[in-house]
Amino acid sequence: MIDGIDVKKTVALDVTLSQLHALRSHAKALHLNALLKKSRQATDGRVGVAAGRGLAFREVRSYQAGDDLRHLDWKVTARRGEPYTRIFHEEQQRPVMLFVDLASQLQFGQAGSKAVLAAKIAAVLGWAALQDKDCVGGWIETDQQSIWQPLVQQARGFSPFLSRLAAITQRLGELKPRPAGHLDKALEAFVRRLPKNSLVIIISDWVGWTNSTLLKYLNQRYALLLVHLIDPLDQNLPSNAGAVVVQGKVQHVTPALQHAWQAAFLQRTAALKAAVGQKASYLPLSTAADCVAARGFFL
Repeated sequence: MIDGIDVKKTVALDVTLSQLHALRSHAKALHLNALLKKSRQATDGRVGVAAGRGLAFREVRSYQAGDDLRHLDWKVTARRGEPYTRIFHEEQQRPVMLFVDLASQLQFGQAGSKAVLAAKIAAVLGWAALQDKDCVGGWIETDQQSIWQPLVQQARGFSPFLSRLAAITQRLGELKPRPAGHLDKALEAFVRRLPKNSLVIIISDWVGWTNSTLLKYLNQRYALLLVHLIDPLDQNLPSNAGAVVVQGKVQHVTPALQHAWQAAFLQRTAALKAAVGQKASYLPLSTAADCVAARGFFL
């Protein structure tokens, strides 16, 4: 499996907290349900069902014409001899859970830093969730540690999460190839902490991911959006790229390696799409466009 690339180019390798705060303006016209619907349509030409907030039980009352028959309370109906139905109301705040991959291998690219793009996307989507009165929490994964962000309901609570994103991009430092299975284990730990009825958003380049079963599990139980960070080097590795890391080992670029590099990217992309199927949303975003330039898709 191909793990990363060691190509240094004059690109922005970090982002500041003020820049992430400024992205709040780009989220004003963005609504997450519309984004999920649009990314499904773009992927397979179908229009999916938007992920709504969860339903919470409110009361049991006598059946009225027009009530959903699926919500009949059979125990109360049998006990009282007349139909009763369970009434639900929409929860006011849906948990939006962000998984942000900020491993050091994401800082290198031909057009830009995938780590910077990840931080910007997380900021835009988090701001969008808060303006829709959802609550936001998440997980940041780095080479050294995993950072858990409890759910917050207001902008001032979201700011520390953005501060961590910015600080991590500023100290990614030297490339450290991701150990085999590291991303899968981090995602498994993240899933174990998900609140009920969450909208789950995973932002990564997916290099090193192998556990399609986990994504299928998420797809069955949660509203799910996969953001695939892409750089032109992922698809076409030039002969003068320098040293690359393949399965933890530094190698020089050869025609055979170029072919394997492209094949690995295509295989990874196909596997992601297959894992989410038609129910979840798959959104590829390139460093060549950047988050702000790509906001036309969001909107």
